[in-house]
Amino acid sequence: MDIRVTGLTKRFGSTTALSDVTMNVPEGSLTCFLGPSGCGKTTLLRVIAGLEDADSGAIMLGDADLSHTPARDRNFGVVFQSYSLFPNLSAAQNVAYGLECRKWSKADIRVRVAEMLELVHLEDQRDKLPAQMSGGQQQRVAIARALAPHPSLLLLDEPLSALDAKVREELRHEIRAIQQRLGITTIMVTHDQNEALEMADQIVVLNAGRIEQAGSARALYDRPRTRFVAEFIGAINTFTVQDPQTDPHLGTLRLRTSEPLASSTVGVRPEAIKVLGDAEEADNVFAATIEKATFLGNMTVLHARLEAAPDQPVVFEAHGPADGLEAGRKLRLGIAAGDVKDLA
Repeated sequence: MDIRVTGLTKRFGSTTALSDVTMNVPEGSLTCFLGPSGCGKTTLLRVIAGLEDADSGAIMLGDADLSHTPARDRNFGVVFQSYSLFPNLSAAQNVAYGLECRKWSKADIRVRVAEMLELVHLEDQRDKLPAQMSGGQQQRVAIARALAPHPSLLLLDEPLSALDAKVREELRHEIRAIQQRLGITTIMVTHDQNEALEMADQIVVLNAGRIEQAGSARALYDRPRTRFVAEFIGAINTFTVQDPQTDPHLGTLRLRTSEPLASSTVGVRPEAIKVLGDAEEADNVFAATIEKATFLGNMTVLHARLEAAPDQPVVFEAHGPADGLEAGRKLRLGIAAGDVKDLA
């Protein structure tokens, strides 16, 4: 079932952690709450889980109002960053614990535990204690335990942040594969934009307790509505434009855009800036001088200064051979009108 949150507000004393949050998590999707520390993403997850009470607003699971339902009665599976496994119980016993609390029969528990350990590829670790397993294995046990009772919603609170980079990447793929295989509606909190971009059907970007924008990874990357979203989802050059609504200029050159501008701040993704040959043209052509070139194997990251706007530096990428792209070289840069994004 889908989850609908309407007008959710949560305060801690004089601090407003969530302010009038309204959003929808479609059934069977994986939605990531993304944002910097202190933006409210974990608080929102905890309120949905029933671990915190909202001051106002509603939480609906399908047609059921869960706003005042205790956490134990919501039938949600929750996985925490710290694993929270029972240290004196084996992997199998940890997975079985929630089923025992729900009075499942021993035979059904045995079958379900075997299914869950197979799902997370830990059949051979069933008798080990948490201290005898790696961090990645412990988190897999925590996921199996959360999924064992057939929850209607899976909540993941930064489940990968305590793991090293390689294990984190492996578990990204595993969590996404499990979520898609089971078709379970899932919410995941993360501060890592790459995790959100790779895993999510929907990303909800939060800032200071409010939703800045929600949508698919592609929509947020290609059509950010605010400067905050544009800078948080990927890299972007931001420029200040003069006379944006009447005669937009970037420095001394007129700026062509695909749509009229509503603000004086525009953004251009690094990959949208092209190095032009002598005979090539573009909607916007700027003379520039390279100030720094960083070779990264498959591409070179270039920092340059626009002659028309020397106070507004630009960063872009060159792929393939980078011969001659070095500090001090003068070149022409092209930007398509449709790649200039209006940022509020």
